[in-house]
Amino acid sequence: MGRRGALGCCLLAALCCCCLLRGCWSNITVAVMLPDNHHKYPWALPRVLPAILMAHEDLHGKHKLLLGRNIKILNYSTEDPAAGSCAESRAQVVAVDAKLYMRPDVFFGPGCVYPLASVARFASHWKLPLITAGGPAYGFDERGEYRTIVRSGPTTTKMGDFTNALHTHFNWTSRAVVIFYDLRKDDRPHYFLTEGIFLNLKQEMNVTVEARPYVGEQDYKDLITFMKESGRSCERVCCCCCCGFNACGGPPPGNEKLSLNTLHHSQQQAACCSLWNKEHMETLIET
Repeated sequence: MGRRGALGCCLLAALCCCCLLRGCWSNITVAVMLPDNHHKYPWALPRVLPAILMAHEDLHGKHKLLLGRNIKILNYSTEDPAAGSCAESRAQVVAVDAKLYMRPDVFFGPGCVYPLASVARFASHWKLPLITAGGPAYGFDERGEYRTIVRSGPTTTKMGDFTNALHTHFNWTSRAVVIFYDLRKDDRPHYFLTEGIFLNLKQEMNVTVEARPYVGEQDYKDLITFMKESGRSCERVCCCCCCGFNACGGPPPGNEKLSLNTLHHSQQQAACCSLWNKEHMETLIET
């Protein structure tokens, strides 16, 4: 069994133990709520559901942990077929219908931020565990609101911790400018990545932090000018760019290529977090 199957096996085994401790002596019902588009989402149904089914077979046949009980696995799509992306309203309806008619013992998913926020609040109210590989947003750290959520994937809080460590190591102590491409559709990935960096710097470091969103049609020269002016206004500045069409070095919409290499101010450092390379996220440091 691969890593994904082993992780699924561990999660299902933990679920079985929790159900037994709660007195769940009947069969266990698992509601899997994920989008269908596996090209767009790493936690899509075609990727996750086979691992859950393999884990179920392993628990039932090899480890004998079910003690004569069965796990009933239900799968629901939380994707808007017309848009090909996650739909918050669809996730809410699916969660309520599942609770009303199927009475699940646990939710697997959603993974996208907005659908997950809604369903996780329901799950906390219903006192049901919710396990997800998504939900990277900083806000899910609020345990008072999301009491039953378990996230197995990376979070932007960890990216913020990494940024804080960079500031401490290089003694960047005056000012940080967070620049991000605000793609205002679907899961707003750049916004939520920036949120983890921005709030960590603001709350845990004695640093003045400013956020500067931009849209795809904006002239990239304005961003470079803004970075230079920000650098002149203080002793030291760190520009954290969370980019779509990547002002940190990727091609802008026009023919001209602008990058942070054009920043010649001696007191500037730049950390570029790009979401669109092969590894999904890469951190580049330029000094």
